[in-house]
Parts: sequence; C-alpha cells; structure tokens
Amino acid sequence: MNNLEPSLENIEDYRGKESTEKRLTVWIVVLSGLLIGAIYGIIMSNSTVSDALVTKEQTGIMKY
Repeated sequence: MNNLEPSLENIEDYRGKESTEKRLTVWIVVLSGLLIGAIYGIIMSNSTVSDALVTKEQTGIMKY
C-alpha cells in the first residue's frame, strides 16, 4: 500500500523552517485583525443608544 501523505519532516513549515515571507504574512494578518477589532470596539463603545421609549399607537380596540 502506497502512503501518499507527506510526513511532518517533509512539510516546509515544520520545526520553524518556514520562510521569512510566510512568517511576515502571518504577523501582518494577525496584527491587522487585532487592529480592525480594536477600531470596531472603540467605535461601538463610543456610540450612543437612544433611551427613548417607543409610544404605542392607539388602535381603538378595547382590552378588558
């Protein structure tokens, strides 16, 4: 039976052998996600919510 799956030693990212370009790309993606989340959190925490109660319209139906 032929084993066609690569072993861990054959994968280029195993044991820190990845290229600096891949490492930089991962850092950029992680930091940009954190930055977007921080900006979204700041905007949501500083936004105001209306505390006004909604008035009900009179329908003319009497409730007993």
